[in-house]
Amino acid sequence: MAPNFSLALQQVGGGREGQQLLTDRLEGGDLLVSVRSSFSATYREARAKFVAALPQTRAYVLPGLTGPDGEELAVDAAWVGDPEAECVMVAISGVHGPEGFCGSGIQMDWLALMKDVSLPKGVALLFIHGLNPHGFAWDRRVTQEGCDLNRNFVDFAVGAPANPGYDELRPHFVPPALDGPAFEAAREAIRSFKHAHGERAFQIARKAGQYSDPDGMFFGGFEPSWSARMLDAIAREHALNTRKFVAVIDVHTGLGPYGYGELQSEHRAASASHGIAEHMFGPSVTSADLGTSSSIPIEGTLQLYWERLIGDGRHLYLALEYGTFDTEAAQRVLLADQWLHVHGGGDRTSAFGREVRQHMRAHFCPDDPIWQEAVLFRGRQVLRQTLSGLTRMTQGDVGLPP
Repeated sequence: MAPNFSLALQQVGGGREGQQLLTDRLEGGDLLVSVRSSFSATYREARAKFVAALPQTRAYVLPGLTGPDGEELAVDAAWVGDPEAECVMVAISGVHGPEGFCGSGIQMDWLALMKDVSLPKGVALLFIHGLNPHGFAWDRRVTQEGCDLNRNFVDFAVGAPANPGYDELRPHFVPPALDGPAFEAAREAIRSFKHAHGERAFQIARKAGQYSDPDGMFFGGFEPSWSARMLDAIAREHALNTRKFVAVIDVHTGLGPYGYGELQSEHRAASASHGIAEHMFGPSVTSADLGTSSSIPIEGTLQLYWERLIGDGRHLYLALEYGTFDTEAAQRVLLADQWLHVHGGGDRTSAFGREVRQHMRAHFCPDDPIWQEAVLFRGRQVLRQTLSGLTRMTQGDVGLPP
């Protein structure tokens, strides 16, 4: 079984009493107090809080690169609970850079809630903090390779999927200028595409994933990224493929109503895993496959990794997606970010670079206590539901295969 690299929860109150204390905390507590202590202003601060909360955290250091203040960049992983647990919840933050500020805040809130209480018997948590540390530190959606990590898990040995819509619009997604004739020509080409093919076809072309243009947005890469390899190393070191069941909650932001956390299933609608998700979480689970999600179907998501590692019916992968601002706003900030990288020299310490970073962070983790309070409230609900579902699984419930 996996080595125990991290801190096991102390058994305070013991068994049922400790679990009841955790339930009470999940259903109550001062959210506004937690907002002030859980969210961070920089990657360095977020990482320091995480490591302080879990001193036995293992760091997977990104070689050769540093953050804005010269700080070390790393994926940090910590196991909480029984190392032999048969059911494991995996909580991931920072797949898309500045979205990590939200995911880290949720992880810190969960750790505060679980302090000095026991997890249900047979259940453990694996926290993965800052899976894309370069993007987290520098406020970029992409990794240091320029790769959208949530498009990077296709089977490259088989071949990456085509995106003909992207190929048609490729020169227009990141025009050479952010205003003036070249910018207007690009906007007109996009309007013509939408008129001819519809909004959904445009969204698929823009963000379903593309594997031909490393300077384009939503680029899935030519090979597994460093972060993808670190995720695999963490999962295998903790023997997640040998567990009875693994539930992955991966925090994202930028789609949907302001402050609401949508549980997006990226499983096939007919799969056993999707059925278990509906059993555990009810009608709040949405599906891109069924058209009920705020997300379109996308290529190369982390779900493909977990399915290859563990298999259908023995895992869940759910993106906990928090809404921020509208789609047009997202397109503007992401365009400015990519334009800086492709046409603007890429200096994120320049005046324009700092402005781009500020807008990226403000869009993907608003500095608004009302939004942050809503984020933590929904996060606590998802934690409670996940732990409850995994506890039932240890007792043979939730349709788990024998």
